[in-house]
Amino acid sequence: MSELKENIVIKVSHDRLSATLLLKKPELIDTLTFEEIQEVLNENNITYGILDLNKIDWKTQLTEEQRIVIAKGKVPVNGEDGKLLVRQSTENELGEEEKSSFRDVRKIPMVEVDDLLAQVIPPTEGEAGIDVFKQPLRPRKGKPLPITAGQNVNFDKDQLSYFALAAGQLSIVNHVIQVHPLYEVNGDLSLKTGNIEFNGSVSIKGNVPSGYRVKAKGDIIVYGIVEGSFLSADGNITIREGIAGMDKAKIHAAGDIEVAYINQAEVTAGRDLKVKKSIMQSQCEAQENIFCPNGNIIGGSCSAGKIIEVKNLGNMANLKTVLSFGVSKKIIDRVNKLNKKRTELDNNKQKLRMLGDQLIEKKKAVGELPAKERIMLLKQRNMFEITTEQLQQVTDELSELQFEISNFAGLKLFVRGRAYENVELFFGKYKRLLNQEHVHFEACLDEKEIVIQSSPSK
Repeated sequence: MSELKENIVIKVSHDRLSATLLLKKPELIDTLTFEEIQEVLNENNITYGILDLNKIDWKTQLTEEQRIVIAKGKVPVNGEDGKLLVRQSTENELGEEEKSSFRDVRKIPMVEVDDLLAQVIPPTEGEAGIDVFKQPLRPRKGKPLPITAGQNVNFDKDQLSYFALAAGQLSIVNHVIQVHPLYEVNGDLSLKTGNIEFNGSVSIKGNVPSGYRVKAKGDIIVYGIVEGSFLSADGNITIREGIAGMDKAKIHAAGDIEVAYINQAEVTAGRDLKVKKSIMQSQCEAQENIFCPNGNIIGGSCSAGKIIEVKNLGNMANLKTVLSFGVSKKIIDRVNKLNKKRTELDNNKQKLRMLGDQLIEKKKAVGELPAKERIMLLKQRNMFEITTEQLQQVTDELSELQFEISNFAGLKLFVRGRAYENVELFFGKYKRLLNQEHVHFEACLDEKEIVIQSSPSK
């Protein structure tokens, strides 16, 4: 091997998409030839994407930088994921020109029979790349779209399209596309309307007084106030003028809940809870996030699967206010209750085992137990089996709940204004009590500790 070749080094990138030539002794540049470089490339099995050195001033670059990219591979093109092109309007906000009164703030997306609802764009395979060794580089294949046809919707496989089988409201929630017929109440719920249970969406132009029940497979929109009532929707719930619950209201949605304010109510959202004003003395739970950026959370308890955003937290009277992240306070309470139950069952099982052992030993000693003790042994065996089964059920449920509690990724509290004393934070099983006021901060779990960091005010 010549002195020149001994001083040529070829380095291949980690992804094998480029090879760089380095010259150990720059003073040898004048005598270096392309043929010698080609020999070194061949010895390193680099055969693809070699640059045409006749088209570039490679000796000047080597002189100045002591290196030059000598070969470039072909980058693989990853496949694109499947997409859903919605062909109908899902806009629910009314423009000012569309409003006929101050209560007209939302519209319900409607479709007719045989309307094209959406089209599926299939995923692509992608395009393979080639490394500098002329070996293929596999692309990532696109993922298929997880969407299915639900109620009143047909999927045409040839056209890869969804069509409406009925007139009603278009709803795309939890990867299911469906059409819900709409039931409208043009005023308050009253004895004339009674309770409502409807396999579609419900629109109430007035108020929902105390004592009424509204259940919908689609969405619920209330343009007035909801008092101490029960509302449940498999879709979303929108309440224009808020909830005055009087500790009787229970509101549940599988999707989002949007409301002006919440006062003394129990509210559960399968996704996000969005509150324009404040949450007061209520129990609120959102599987995803709670957004109350312009209002206060005062008293009660709120839990979110990921994020809680609020302006002010607690009040000057230091009313106890509890926030839970990752898992609801109900689940934490349930875990504590199950742990207590498991201890009780385990103790009972040990006592029953000891009793059974004593009776069996006595039977071995005397040959036959008296009638009373024979009955006692039968009861012992039955209770031992029941206790063992109950203990297993409690243990299985605890295992499932502990898995939920252990996931802390993405949990965060944003306070845009002030947090007062006596605010209690739970991140899973970890707890922190605020014993002084904090302003403009973020809180998260770091190394099994709830930490508070200042953030810019908005």
